[in-house]
Amino acid sequence: MASQSLESAKPSAVKFVWAFGVVFAFGFAFLIWALGPYLKHFTDTFILRNDLSWYYWKLPSRDFWGMLIAWTMYLAHQFSIWLTIYYAQKNRGNFRSTLIRGISKYTLYVLLINVIFVILHLIQTHIWFDGLAQDTPILTSQGSVIVMLAIVLILENPRRGLFIGRKSGKPFTAQVVGFFRRTHMYIFAWALVYTFWFHPMATDPQLISGFFYMFLLFTQVTLAWTWIHLDKRWIILLESYVAIHAVIVAIWNTEFFGGAVMWPMFFTGFAFMFVFTYMYAFKVSKKTYLFVTAAYAGFLVWLYLPAPLGFGRSVVNATRLEFLWIPLILYGLAFLFAVLAYLKIRK
Repeated sequence: MASQSLESAKPSAVKFVWAFGVVFAFGFAFLIWALGPYLKHFTDTFILRNDLSWYYWKLPSRDFWGMLIAWTMYLAHQFSIWLTIYYAQKNRGNFRSTLIRGISKYTLYVLLINVIFVILHLIQTHIWFDGLAQDTPILTSQGSVIVMLAIVLILENPRRGLFIGRKSGKPFTAQVVGFFRRTHMYIFAWALVYTFWFHPMATDPQLISGFFYMFLLFTQVTLAWTWIHLDKRWIILLESYVAIHAVIVAIWNTEFFGGAVMWPMFFTGFAFMFVFTYMYAFKVSKKTYLFVTAAYAGFLVWLYLPAPLGFGRSVVNATRLEFLWIPLILYGLAFLFAVLAYLKIRK
């Protein structure tokens, strides 16, 4: 989410694009919900399975022409963004220069591309419904977002450190960070556009909250090479929203599909990332850090205390250290990616 360099642009123009992106996220999420009843002839055909690898929001049979349309739109969206990023990097004076009222060509082009394809995806959903989930495993969509979050840890290490404010040395070297600053836009663009086209624009809470998040992330891509793109408050908001989305998904899936209650694992895991990594981007007093950390520890105690003193979460989950699963995945992937980049650079 960090970019290679900061271009000069009028603050008011950048704020206008950011505000447009946020308003668009709320407005289009509402539109998806409002149009939901018109998808009933599709949603009535869904097959329910209590299987974590099963994706519920797809038609029972694959339609060749519908999927050809979905893949064509996805690839057009994907390569449009990639080419715009490429030309912006190779033609800095042209694509990243001011075009309209302080807005660069890059920002304007990416904004238009995303708005056009968001509208096309809504139309595609209401005509053919299926997204890429019909042809690809659900783990590919979930994994792409995890990859993005892990790389952000590498990019932000020089500013806030990797854990409790401590900056990691090797393999998180300046050369490794520079490598990901040059390449992360292509990786993130893939993660976002692919995930966006993976899901149909249906109205279930987990899908709507996911699309809302996706629109915010599209705004972040649009604002590359601007000061908002590098604003630590905005970056942390984008990282932390995953907790909200994950909890909504977990609660809804438990209520609708049955199975294990998973929201505590997601909430405590992403909250751990905020308390022990994200928060250290802010220059606040030591007392504040200690208070937030103590509040997190108190929540864990309440979560695993038996009712009526606590939530009554199974002690088995506590002994399995479920609140560490997500942090271990993110830190582990960040380390793995950093090692791979470090070895590549040393060749």
